[in-house]
Amino acid sequence: MTKSRGVLLVLILAGALWAISLASWQAGVSGDTLGPAGVADVTEDASSQASPVATACVAIIAVTGLLSAMLGKIGRFVVLGFAGLAAVGYGMTALQSVSAPGATAWPIVGLCAAAIALIVIVYVAFSSASWTNSNRYARTAEAGGEEFDSAATWDALSRGDDPDSAAGGADDESK
Repeated sequence: MTKSRGVLLVLILAGALWAISLASWQAGVSGDTLGPAGVADVTEDASSQASPVATACVAIIAVTGLLSAMLGKIGRFVVLGFAGLAAVGYGMTALQSVSAPGATAWPIVGLCAAAIALIVIVYVAFSSASWTNSNRYARTAEAGGEEFDSAATWDALSRGDDPDSAAGGADDESK
């Protein structure tokens, strides 16, 4: 699996979990029953049934998916581990909502989606070990044979190297 496919897969999972969390998980009860005790209700809309914990878990999964593209091997395991923990948190929120009064079928869908997300995140984490970091700036100015490689020369100039002195140009003879 490539880096772009892995990141895209985690982002698609986060989008799917977010869409599931927008559905009404409970029918006929106020919107603040899905959140943890002591958390202020941000909205007075009774039709708003999104759990703040599930929404936070989705945000963590999305951010860690993006971070996995920017970090090295150890960093990817760490942030994708956090994404796995967030998927577990989403699943636990869904499991808690299944037994709540007035529960609809959406918490069961959320629980299944969280299990699938956890499996896929673990797969992406282990397949990320084969991702390579970009080395497009690590080329040397020497081209194969005697042909001139303008891209390699430009990269050498960007690094601060003098490609003419390495090739033994005419400036060396005049000194």
